[in-house]
Amino acid sequence: MSVKTAFERYFENKEFVWKPGLERIEKAVEEFGGKDYPSIIVAGTNGKGSVSHLISEALIKNGLKVGLFTSPHLFRFNERIKVNLKEVETKELDEAFYSVLPLIEKFELTYFEASLLLALEVFRKEKVDAAVFEVGLGGRLDATNVLNHQIAVLTSVSLDHTNYLGSSLSEIAREKAEVFRGAPFGVLGDVEKRVVEEVRSVFDGELHLYGRDFWADGINVSISGTSFYYMGSVPLKTVLIGEYQAVNTSVAVRASQLFFEEFFRKHFLIPKEFSVKLPGRFEVLRENPPVIFDVAHNEEALKKLFETAERLGISGDVYYSGLKDKEQEKNMKIVSEYLKKSRGTLYLLQIENERAENVGKLREIAVKSGTKNIEIIDRVKVKELKKPSIITGSFYIGGLVERG
Repeated sequence: MSVKTAFERYFENKEFVWKPGLERIEKAVEEFGGKDYPSIIVAGTNGKGSVSHLISEALIKNGLKVGLFTSPHLFRFNERIKVNLKEVETKELDEAFYSVLPLIEKFELTYFEASLLLALEVFRKEKVDAAVFEVGLGGRLDATNVLNHQIAVLTSVSLDHTNYLGSSLSEIAREKAEVFRGAPFGVLGDVEKRVVEEVRSVFDGELHLYGRDFWADGINVSISGTSFYYMGSVPLKTVLIGEYQAVNTSVAVRASQLFFEEFFRKHFLIPKEFSVKLPGRFEVLRENPPVIFDVAHNEEALKKLFETAERLGISGDVYYSGLKDKEQEKNMKIVSEYLKKSRGTLYLLQIENERAENVGKLREIAVKSGTKNIEIIDRVKVKELKKPSIITGSFYIGGLVERG
């Protein structure tokens, strides 16, 4: 068990809530002094974690020292703040935390707002050349959006966090499109026309669209990664698995190239291979029989997960849990469709989190969705699994998986 950071100990008994409004973090960042390096902000319903890491790797391979701020974390808080893709050690995080604690207390910052300020302090002490900031929720009211970014990226838009962001695709796109306001350059992933329209309503900078200005083709997906041709001519490989990861990698390459050439005035070399791995993104915990861990927690992400599994011939059981604020009826329908084909069993687990959906309620939803074979268990022991298995539904289910 990793030692908790001073940041975590400070917030241990405090309310973990999302509070609307940017006034607190705006004032805190202003008093802190902001940042003196160019940055990229990455928003999106799905794919923003992958794209943020891929951008960082591309920039590092072009000689930059890169800070990376992401959320949430799977195993330890340190995952959220990285320099050159390495987690910042607890000692350094603690020193940075005590430096910004007066501002955290003065402006009564929330957990996420304070973690952003902590990242800014780490990046300042590390003297990074550039930084990548992954949006936590939405865009318009996200703390990462108070910074002045040079490039804005939107990876995808689908229904998620509807209680915060709106009930339609256009409403959600409108919230996320706000990250483009003020940025001179923007990059859009494989999104619908109405998403482009929402971005254009707030952004008059140079916009690069996937499918029009850059693309991926000749995509080949295997259990070891994804290969494709960027814009039909440049062969690329990533260890991330899935057709959608070819799209994510293409988005990352275009954003990195724009950023490097426009703001560092140097020729950008496209990396031929990307080796960054992300826990919980079609993560192969075991190859034979295959055991996959994926943090997909909305309809669109689950569709892509099971499409990739079927493409690779992974047909088996599903281990699932989820949160109350997700559309579990839609999620369970996708799970049920896969299990009908695989003839597998659905194993439900109870996440220990105040936002967790009750496992009994999940069972009711699964039955209504047509799933017949259902069992409730406490933990997943990977070494004991005898059939191909997919563990999914939430970031938080990772804490119930015994990998060894």
